[in-house]
Amino acid sequence: MPFYECRAMDPGGNMIRLRLEAESPGAAAAEARARGVTLISVEETGGGAGLGAFSPTRFLPVTTRDKALLFRMLATLVKSEVTVTQAIRILRDQTDRMNVKAVLAEVLSRVEGGSPLSDAMGHHPRVFSAMIVNLIRAGEMGGILDTVFQRIADYLERRAELRNKLMMSFFYPGIVLVVGIGVVVFMVLFVIPRFIGLIRGKLPPVTQFLMDFTAFLQDNGLNILMGLGAGLAVLIVLHALPLTRYYLDRYKVCLPVVGPIIRLGVVVSFSRTFSVLLESRIPMVEALRATNATIRNTAVNRFLDRTVDRVLAGEPLSATLKDGWAFTPITMSLANIGEHSGLMSESMLTVAEVHEKLLEDKIARMSAMVEPALIITLGVLVGVVVYGLISGMLAMYAGTV
Repeated sequence: MPFYECRAMDPGGNMIRLRLEAESPGAAAAEARARGVTLISVEETGGGAGLGAFSPTRFLPVTTRDKALLFRMLATLVKSEVTVTQAIRILRDQTDRMNVKAVLAEVLSRVEGGSPLSDAMGHHPRVFSAMIVNLIRAGEMGGILDTVFQRIADYLERRAELRNKLMMSFFYPGIVLVVGIGVVVFMVLFVIPRFIGLIRGKLPPVTQFLMDFTAFLQDNGLNILMGLGAGLAVLIVLHALPLTRYYLDRYKVCLPVVGPIIRLGVVVSFSRTFSVLLESRIPMVEALRATNATIRNTAVNRFLDRTVDRVLAGEPLSATLKDGWAFTPITMSLANIGEHSGLMSESMLTVAEVHEKLLEDKIARMSAMVEPALIITLGVLVGVVVYGLISGMLAMYAGTV
């Protein structure tokens, strides 16, 4: 259905604009009048098909950086005494990203229809998480929306930075590993077979091994690929099942090298999110629940669910965290200090900053260990292949002299 922009006057005599989705201008006018306003004009805004059943938001996710920029600009506009409705309209008209424009258009329509901003954003859980909605609701109640927008922008930027650090820690080693495997497979499947017909007679052990290995891959290559595909499919299925995913998430922190990085990432994500929520005067239980929704680890989610129940039963948070395998002793100690001093948000922020430094150090050490090892391994594999070919040709030449 198309969208219509209705200019109207509310009971207080203020001019307002309503953006409504309706089958016709008459239906839009009737809906506007049903809201108790005096209608002045109705204009079709277009883009109804794009914002209706085939909304771009269903296909194009809004990135964390897009959301951080959105809230940063909202904070600036609201701080400059621009109303929330005007600020959203300005950002909707300014952005060139269709998915963001579609979300802002729908949020603006609900806000102009009388819904609080938190409720309007709550209709887009894929874009605005429960944590963001809770923060905005607290900002509306306290009249500090500009401050809340600033905190959300800071939090999203930190979260995007942390995610990039984690991704980059695995990106370069992964690229080197894939390239190394690709080079070896190319030489074994396409280079060595060209020499099989040329190299004959008694061959050195390395050359004979390369010839036998090449023949094995040529004869069983399809079966190997099918086996790898089946193994990958099994891993995907296991990760999709709640029970097996729980154990995968629970014990992947025990992996060498990468395990500590995963654990520190969980601690940083938890403590920073929890700190932002507490700083905005969100009750601890609600903050724990909202924080839990931002963590993508099934085992940690279950632990935090139990933590919420224990806190509701009267236990201190620091005591519940002692049973958490994912949380470090520093987290528990600072949580205890925060409980006794009444500065839990500051303590959790300190936890986040300390563990972020540790995370950066772990990533640097992993890169320093893994990257040279992969490069050396790749060089050794290529060297073995080249040595095998050259030694085979030399042995054949020596046999013919």
